[in-house]
Amino acid sequence: MYKALLLYFSGTGITRHFAQLIQEQMEKHGYRCDLLNLEELIDITVLWQKKPVALPYTIRAEVKRPLSKYPWPYLELKKAMKAAAENPVLSHLKSEWEEYDIIGFGSPVYGFRPAPVMISLLLDLPEFQGSKRAFSFATHDGAQGDYENFMSQVLTEKGFRFVGHIDHTFVYSASAVLRESFDHLSSGRLLVRKSAQARKQIDIFIKYLNNMFEGYHGAYRMTSPMSLIFGLPYRLIYSFGIDFMLNHFLFGYGIHKDKCIQCMTCVMQCPQGLIELDEDDYPLRLYHCMYCLRCLNWCPTDALYFSKLTDGKARFPGIEVLLEATKQDELASRLSKKR
Repeated sequence: MYKALLLYFSGTGITRHFAQLIQEQMEKHGYRCDLLNLEELIDITVLWQKKPVALPYTIRAEVKRPLSKYPWPYLELKKAMKAAAENPVLSHLKSEWEEYDIIGFGSPVYGFRPAPVMISLLLDLPEFQGSKRAFSFATHDGAQGDYENFMSQVLTEKGFRFVGHIDHTFVYSASAVLRESFDHLSSGRLLVRKSAQARKQIDIFIKYLNNMFEGYHGAYRMTSPMSLIFGLPYRLIYSFGIDFMLNHFLFGYGIHKDKCIQCMTCVMQCPQGLIELDEDDYPLRLYHCMYCLRCLNWCPTDALYFSKLTDGKARFPGIEVLLEATKQDELASRLSKKR
């Protein structure tokens, strides 16, 4: 029996859902599989702020549309990668992870890269000297670019034997904050269909892993080299399109103080620890973040918004709400048929 660990970061809960599906299918195939949320492993706010890696769109936002006169000392990804070194706080993982035959690292895709908090962890990991197999998994809204190659590079540099990547698109959670409403039932049905597709995809990946453990030497690739080449124009257009949308329609921070109940939910939920309190104990963010949307989605009174285009718009309710909507609809349908 092989033992696997799935370590993940999830902004809206979708990557957590994907990790749970992978765990479910692995256990059906006889694996022992543990799930570990990155935020249960370490204080990611402290980890990230010691090495504040920022992706290009965040750095450009700081330059173009600063939220305050106090610039945050962000690190560009290339410089952070060159300065990668073992963090003594994480040294224990080398011995603790010995029991696992394979480790999966999962994250949502942000600008074709993992979440910056996940990047900070990856760069701080101890060296594994080629003794541990690893793969990556990701969720995204339609484009992941060279995410797989990036993960392969980083994990290989940390001494892992990178053996493959798997990704899936479920529900377009990021666009919810620009919509007038978010249909829970239709989105729940989409989630159920996408989850069924993901299970089939995961099964194919697990069969590859089984062959690998039995001596087959190869690599499981979601994206072929040719698709990377021919997909380059698309990725460039997508990248600049997302950058334009973020800079003109999303980036910013605002609050309706008459709605705010000062519960500090947004402060506690910010993975980067960039939301603080002003002199009147209202939440305040003075710097651009990775825009995981947690603060907006978790605010119980919808007091927060980014740009004016997100003010008064819908919020992503979470995976559990969508699944519950489909269950209630199925129950209602059964009851109506009995009548």
